[in-house]
Amino acid sequence: MPIATAGVPGESDCSQCHTTFALNSGTGSLKILPDSLTYTPGQPMKIRVVLSDPSAQRWGFNLTARLASNTASPGGVITISDAANTQVRSGANGVQHVTHTTAGSRQGTTLSNSWEITWTAPADASAGTVTFYAAGNAANGDGTNGGDRIYSSSVQVTAGATGPVTTKVLPQFVFGSQSGAGAWYSAIYLHNTNAGGASVPINFYASDGTPLTVPGLGGSSTTVSLTGKGSALVEAPNVGPLTQGWAKLEVPEGVIGYGVFRQSIQGNNDQEGTVSFSGVWSALNTIAFDDNGFDTAAAILNQNTYDVPVTITARDDQGNTLGTLTLNVKAGSREAFVLKSKPELTTMQGKRGSVDFAASVGSIAVLGLRFKGPSFTSILAAER
Repeated sequence: MPIATAGVPGESDCSQCHTTFALNSGTGSLKILPDSLTYTPGQPMKIRVVLSDPSAQRWGFNLTARLASNTASPGGVITISDAANTQVRSGANGVQHVTHTTAGSRQGTTLSNSWEITWTAPADASAGTVTFYAAGNAANGDGTNGGDRIYSSSVQVTAGATGPVTTKVLPQFVFGSQSGAGAWYSAIYLHNTNAGGASVPINFYASDGTPLTVPGLGGSSTTVSLTGKGSALVEAPNVGPLTQGWAKLEVPEGVIGYGVFRQSIQGNNDQEGTVSFSGVWSALNTIAFDDNGFDTAAAILNQNTYDVPVTITARDDQGNTLGTLTLNVKAGSREAFVLKSKPELTTMQGKRGSVDFAASVGSIAVLGLRFKGPSFTSILAAER
C-alpha cells in the first residue's frame, strides 16, 4: 500500500485508486482503538486498528499520527510490535506511515482483521492533541483495484498532566554463586495500574556505587515500557560469581512492584523472599528484629552524592539500649552485614527488639533480612 494514504487532510485515502465504491459506502467499518484517549508525555501506549466488512477476503491499512495543530508534522513516534504483520515507512518531515505486510493482509480471512502497533507520545504536553488518521482496504482478494471497499477513520488523543515520578530503590540486588553462600537470583516485578502506558528507568549499581552490568540486560540500565494495565519482569539470573549491589527505579504514579531474591543451595529447597521498594528520602529507618535463634542482617544504602554517617542503635523488647554503632556509608554505596557481627552490637544475640538507622545528614534506605540456616526472609523497614 502506498504511503500517505491514511486520509490526512490534503493527502489521499486509498479511494483514489480503489474506485469501484465511494469512500465509507459499505456496511463495514474501520476503528482506531488507542489504550487511552489521554496520553502521558513521553510514555508508550498500544494502538489497535480493526477493519471489518462482510464481503472482504483480504485486508490492508495505512495509519499515521499527526499533530492536530499542524498535520504536516509527526505526533509522537510509532514503533512496530508485530513485525510479521505490520511495517513502518518514513515520509516527508519525519512523518511515519504504518501499513500491513504481505502476511498481515491475511488473504482468505473473512469478516474482519486487526493490527497493533506501539506509539510513544510526544515528550512535552505542549505538543497538544495528536490525531491518528487511518484508511483501510477491505479487498475482494482478486489482486486488482476493482471491487474493493475503502474505509477511513480518525481519532484524537489529548495530553494529560505529567504524573509525578518517585525515586525508589532496592538496597539489595544479588546474583551469581559462591561456595558456602549458594546460588542467587534477583527479579523486579512491575505493574502499571494506569489506563495509559508508562516507562520505568532502572539503573543498577555495585556496592561501591559504580555501574553494575546485569546478565541478560547487556548493561547497567534498562527502561521498562509498560502498556496500560500491563506488567513486566526484569531478571538477574544465577550467572557468574556472587555479585551484590543495588537498584534505583524512577517510578511513575500508578506503577507498583516489588523485588524477589531466591537462594538455591544443593540439597535444600529454594528459599525466596519478597521485598517492597524503599524510598530514598528518609533520615530514620527502623526494623524489628528477633535474634533468638535467628540472624538479622541489614543493607544500608546511601544514594546521595556525599558520604552519610549512620548511627545504628539496637534496643531490646523493653526499649533498653543494647548497643550503638556509627558507620560512615560512602556516597552512592551500600553496606550489608549481620548486625551482631559488629562488636558494638553483639548483645543482640538471643534478644528481640528494634534497630534504628539514623542518618546524621541526608537520607538513607534500609532493608532488613532474617536468616536461619538456609532459610531467610525480608524485614520491612519503617521509614520515618
